[in-house]
Amino acid sequence: MNQLNGLTNNLDQFSLPVFILLGSIFLLCISTLLLLRITRKLKQEYKQVKTIREDLKAFSVSAIGVGKRVLQLEQRQRKALKNNSEPERVVTYVEPANQTYDEAAHMARQGKNVESIMHRCGLSHSEAELIFLMNRLDQAG
Repeated sequence: MNQLNGLTNNLDQFSLPVFILLGSIFLLCISTLLLLRITRKLKQEYKQVKTIREDLKAFSVSAIGVGKRVLQLEQRQRKALKNNSEPERVVTYVEPANQTYDEAAHMARQGKNVESIMHRCGLSHSEAELIFLMNRLDQAG
């Protein structure tokens, strides 16, 4: 009986440090799992931010291209107005611009690439890319 009491006393002396050690190992494992989870989530968020940044850059480039095209059209119109005294004859044919953009949007929804939209609709690369990206955002939303 004395041996049994001595053995339980020895076990009691070692049980607290063992319990603390096991608890520390458990907390370390949980912390590692949480850190891995947070790291994975941060990588996903970074990829999304990178994609959004690239889309924003493409929108900016497209907007600049559209702005340049508008300026060119305004310059052509001013030049035509200078050369003709009658403004009614300046524009002999007005292309339904919305029809071109509607067709380009339809092609983008069908999954056509930017180059095919450019060639089919007669748009600049920037315009076609803008329509393509806008459609991509609409589908994602």
